[in-house]
Amino acid sequence: MEGSGGSELLSLAASLIVVVGAIVAFGWLYSRARSFGGGNNEVINVVASRPLGAKERLLLVEIAGQQLLVGMTASQVQTLHVFDSPVAVAATAPPGFASRLKSALKEMRK
Repeated sequence: MEGSGGSELLSLAASLIVVVGAIVAFGWLYSRARSFGGGNNEVINVVASRPLGAKERLLLVEIAGQQLLVGMTASQVQTLHVFDSPVAVAATAPPGFASRLKSALKEMRK
């Protein structure tokens, strides 16, 4: 009987590894699919975003080659500044599933 208990535990562990692997794989596929969907043919592009509060944020928006600084609240959107020349922004990819999982695991360890 001891052998059957160990094999059940091994089977459970293997199933758990398969499920976690499938979650990671689907998360990676989802993040890759988001980066390919639509391409770069959009008329309005959000270049950068900075949250200021729970429902307030600043957006750097590019429309027809011109950049605008826009303030956004829950009830209002207002243009704050129109830039004469484009603002240089470091290209960063949005955090994918893997980076979110790593940060969540780091938080759990604290």
